[in-house]
Amino acid sequence: MSLIVYELNEVPKKLFNFYANIFPNSALSKLKLNSYLFETNTADIGHLSPWVTWPTMHRGVSNIQHEISDLGQDLTKVNKEFPSIYDHLAKNGINVGVFGSLQSYPLPKNLDNFSFYVPDTFAAGKECFPKYLSDFQEFNLSMVKSNGRNVSKGIAVKEAGKFLLNASKMGLQIPTVFKLSNQIIKEQINKDRVVRRRTSQAEISFDLYYDQLIKTRPDISFFFTNHVASSMHRYWPTIFPEDYDTNKFDIEWLERWKLEIPHAVKVSNYQIDKLLKYCDSTNSELVVCSSMGQGAVKDIRKINKQVLITNIKKLLRFLNIPDEDWEPRLSMAPRIVVKPRTDKFYESLKLLDKININGKKIKYLKTSTDEIRFDIGLDNIDKLVIEYNGQIISSKNIGIENINLQDASGSYAYHIPQGILLHYKPTQIQKLDNGHENWAQISALDFCPSIISKFDGTIPSYMKGDSKLFS
Repeated sequence: MSLIVYELNEVPKKLFNFYANIFPNSALSKLKLNSYLFETNTADIGHLSPWVTWPTMHRGVSNIQHEISDLGQDLTKVNKEFPSIYDHLAKNGINVGVFGSLQSYPLPKNLDNFSFYVPDTFAAGKECFPKYLSDFQEFNLSMVKSNGRNVSKGIAVKEAGKFLLNASKMGLQIPTVFKLSNQIIKEQINKDRVVRRRTSQAEISFDLYYDQLIKTRPDISFFFTNHVASSMHRYWPTIFPEDYDTNKFDIEWLERWKLEIPHAVKVSNYQIDKLLKYCDSTNSELVVCSSMGQGAVKDIRKINKQVLITNIKKLLRFLNIPDEDWEPRLSMAPRIVVKPRTDKFYESLKLLDKININGKKIKYLKTSTDEIRFDIGLDNIDKLVIEYNGQIISSKNIGIENINLQDASGSYAYHIPQGILLHYKPTQIQKLDNGHENWAQISALDFCPSIISKFDGTIPSYMKGDSKLFS
């Protein structure tokens, strides 16, 4: 028996049901009709983010205990106190594969029971196992750096070249190459299609993951994808306009972006179809899950412009903080995260209080592991006015810009506590009621102990969730 965990970030029951029901011949429909259905509820307190809720799923404790609040945090302490499910299983002799799961950097020191290990797209380094996958990760990380709030039309040529030289060895498939080529061509015809590069990254990643799955046949593997979540945030009103006040969005905007969520879902449907076929042929089991979901934001307004920190190095240099006093951490825009290297950094940071951006301060927060997170939070500003000590300064000197958003979208859908978990067992198909709609309510804390129980392991005493989820 082997288990595949497909981490479909932030997809809620509403969206899954919508597509499974309107496309009865789809893989999503097959999965729904032949799986045990659960609606998960996160156990986390406070602001919900995937870099918080996935560690809760993976570690079997809430954020009150694991204290993970941001990307790029130093996880040394928490990895000892509450190790991730894949570290726990590997230490107990289970062969594990990891591809892209959030907060999975750095690589474990002992890789003996890991079939493959590719950290998330916000990793601080390109290290992967096997090592040849590092060329992919270097390219992957370069694309994340260049694609913040807007998607760049550029390509990191050096990193892309290194990746493409070994792409076939890594598992990139010819159909995906054609899809990528078609994507570039469509961008020339319709410039809006550049936003689909987020999904293109997921297509590349899945090819490489699936190749490792076939080659190494781990007992359990994890694959994470964020491409549907990013589309839901931006384009939810195009699928569920009834969730908002009448005439909240103009018809032209709805028409312009109405195909983006369907495109993202189509890619996941293709990937799940491959995994279902793999499970049927190998008698493996599949879990498709999200650590939380998304739902419509009722009082949201259209965002055409957003003030962002576009060059953190310039901002910190303006504050007389040398480059060697800090190191960057990858994070999801509009957040910026850095790791201070000296105590002097914190003193210099106090100068931020002298900066005003259209009357507002730059917000910053020190995490539990001493990283610094920056955020501004200014939308739809016609004219950017930056002052230091009451004197107007140029935005070019400080690394802050007023960006025109390419899709004029804010977070029209945002995080909700409820996610999904579907458990597909080929041997159990005939025992399920065809077409059932009952989604049982469970806690996200049930996931980790249930995985351990499935592999006959000893569940740590700090895990309080139900362990019978996959029995």
